[in-house]
Amino acid sequence: MNNKEHINKEIQDTFKVLENIEKIEVNHFFKHKVLQRMNAEKVEKQTIFSWFTPQLQLVTLSIILLINCATVFYVFSDTETSSSSTIEEFAQEYSLQSNSNSFLN
Repeated sequence: MNNKEHINKEIQDTFKVLENIEKIEVNHFFKHKVLQRMNAEKVEKQTIFSWFTPQLQLVTLSIILLINCATVFYVFSDTETSSSSTIEEFAQEYSLQSNSNSFLN
């Protein structure tokens, strides 16, 4: 029982101390002054690509996509002309066909 009474007494003493705490008056500009000091001390980090804004990133991405689409369109539209070449045309172009029996052409 002594322990319980001691705990209750400590609780009552704590409440009495809390009741005796007085309100502290602070200058109403205190918060403003503190925030100004914090902003003044803040160091601005210099980014490497600060000029590469999101708008410029979007333009760059769209240009790259446009170039890729044009390349794909060009490659697939040109297949008809490149597939018409045959082995005979290749051999004729590089003079691989010969009518003579000489090796010293």
